[in-house]
Amino acid sequence: MPGSKDQVDRGDTELGDVEKGKVQKKKNPKRGVDMSGDVSTLKSISPKSSPGNSSTSKGGDPFTVQVNQQRRSRGLLGMTMGKSALLCGTGLCLAGGLAYFVMEWFEIPGLNAQIDRLEGEVDKLSAENDRFGQLNNELNATVTVLQNITDDLNQTAIRLEDTNQELSSRIITLEEQNQFFVEQNEQLSGTIDDLATIATYLNDTALSGLDNSLEQISGLLANQIIANQEIVLRSLEYTLIQRVDNWNCDYNTVYSEKPYVEDYNAVIPESDFDQIMAYLGNLVLDELCLSLDDFKRYLEQPMYSPLTSIKLVSAMKLYTTEALDWYFPERNESGLTHEQWSEASFECKNLDPTIEYKFS
Repeated sequence: MPGSKDQVDRGDTELGDVEKGKVQKKKNPKRGVDMSGDVSTLKSISPKSSPGNSSTSKGGDPFTVQVNQQRRSRGLLGMTMGKSALLCGTGLCLAGGLAYFVMEWFEIPGLNAQIDRLEGEVDKLSAENDRFGQLNNELNATVTVLQNITDDLNQTAIRLEDTNQELSSRIITLEEQNQFFVEQNEQLSGTIDDLATIATYLNDTALSGLDNSLEQISGLLANQIIANQEIVLRSLEYTLIQRVDNWNCDYNTVYSEKPYVEDYNAVIPESDFDQIMAYLGNLVLDELCLSLDDFKRYLEQPMYSPLTSIKLVSAMKLYTTEALDWYFPERNESGLTHEQWSEASFECKNLDPTIEYKFS
């Protein structure tokens, strides 16, 4: 309508978008609808063809409304490409899920049976593993016991070897003593023969030349007495040596249950020390006229601390050896003389205390 603001003004006025196209004024609209490309041109509208909505210029000239439409690509069922892609993706997901569900439906029974069987195997293996673990623990305990037994046997073997060496040494000593006694017996036999000869000689000579014969007899008898005294002294020496050598066996028997006898390297506790000293005093030291207090002072040397059975044996051996060397010295050595023993009647208890052996 002429003068209306809702209509398209004349001239070159630019129209608003219609259906996302463009409306442009044409001064010479003589064409019909043009469908070429993406633009459709509407036919000219004259005042006669649209009496109610006449759009003319002030001069009465008709104008043309041209609508440019941009065609969109269409997908399935006329939907846009995005919606079509979304629909296809959803369909594929549903199809895949359905296929997976169907496959699982057919496979689950067999899979469950296999899982149950494998769980059973796992339980069996676990039980076997526990059993083997228990057997391993038992074997370890057995190994420990056998190791302890082996250690005990090794200690026993060592003690037996020491005992064997001691016995071998004693056998040699006894053989020497036996040889000595054989020699002494032969000497006594010879002495008896000599006495028999003297008796015969006295009977034959009677009273004639008695003075000369008595002098000879006295000299002979003096020599025999000295020889016999030497035999007695040597017999006493070997008796004391044997007493010293044998004390260790008695010690092992009396204290066999003690740890320091089962293991000679174990320390002797102080609670047993006085008892052992009293035992050694009665068995060995008194026989050799040795002072127990002096032997205790001997054990106070650093080399015997702490005291063990092996150190005790070593100390007793050295201490008694020194004492025997004092009581029965070799020629040109210091110690008791033959006369001192003779005055004591060849008995240790009769010796003067001032000449007894002392370490300190």
